[in-house]
Amino acid sequence: MRSIIINILLLVCVVFVSCTEEITMDLKSGEPVLVVDAAFTDEVRDHEVILSVSSEFFSNVPNPPVSGATVILRDEMKQLELDEDAGRPGFYIIPADFRGIYGQVYTLDISGVDIDGDGVVESYSASNVLYEPTKIDKISLSWDVAHGDKNWNVLLYSKDNPDKEDFYAFSVYLNNELISDKISELEYAWDRYFNGNDVNGVSVQQIIEEESDGEETEYHLKEGDWVKLEMQTINKDYYHFIDAVQEETGIQVPLFSGPPANVPGNISNGAKGFFRVYSVDRDSIRVTKEILDLRDE
Repeated sequence: MRSIIINILLLVCVVFVSCTEEITMDLKSGEPVLVVDAAFTDEVRDHEVILSVSSEFFSNVPNPPVSGATVILRDEMKQLELDEDAGRPGFYIIPADFRGIYGQVYTLDISGVDIDGDGVVESYSASNVLYEPTKIDKISLSWDVAHGDKNWNVLLYSKDNPDKEDFYAFSVYLNNELISDKISELEYAWDRYFNGNDVNGVSVQQIIEEESDGEETEYHLKEGDWVKLEMQTINKDYYHFIDAVQEETGIQVPLFSGPPANVPGNISNGAKGFFRVYSVDRDSIRVTKEILDLRDE
């Protein structure tokens, strides 16, 4: 795992951990297990619960979907049985009108499946809390060639919540296209070194224009472009899940194409994967000539 420690304020530090979405699956046995990829946020939009059965180690075949399961999302006041997408087996939809409430515990229940084919119906469950988001005050851009790459740093200005321990993830968009769509392209932070303090211009994401080997990427900022930062307030258990995945990683294969043998998720009954619950805040900046001129300084 690589950690980036950046000084902010006087002697206050923030730790960012880059983690990978592409993980090694060292299957300890050939027994199939349920694989869960599920997320629920505070945004007003549809969310998905994706169920599949683990595939063989290094299999190039996608995980077989789990269709016909009973999937329920509930909090302390209500519950909803999810409909399976008719056109996408194994995809169960949380509709936009099921709104997340800060401070609520959300539980995902999965039943009516027989993953190991022994004739016994199985049940699975996972729970997580939706925390209130930390707000972004603003973002800015700086040009960086110090580490071999030529890239734009996305700088965060924010105020950390002093009342609780916080965990964050950061992704970046260019002209509304998500360009950090893998966990390997996200940055993660734990506020244990800067709890309650101002975050003044700390680099939390990058847009790489040229790799250290001289190869240019498809992301080359132009005047009028828009850069958007997404700041996710995540849970401690998900942070540590990603941390454990990073420790387990050696050879890169797609996330959830099979179960990581030793990475603990939050799904009960031996299932793999994670039920992620988090809140979101975003801010954008328009690329101006003055910003682009930073390349020449």
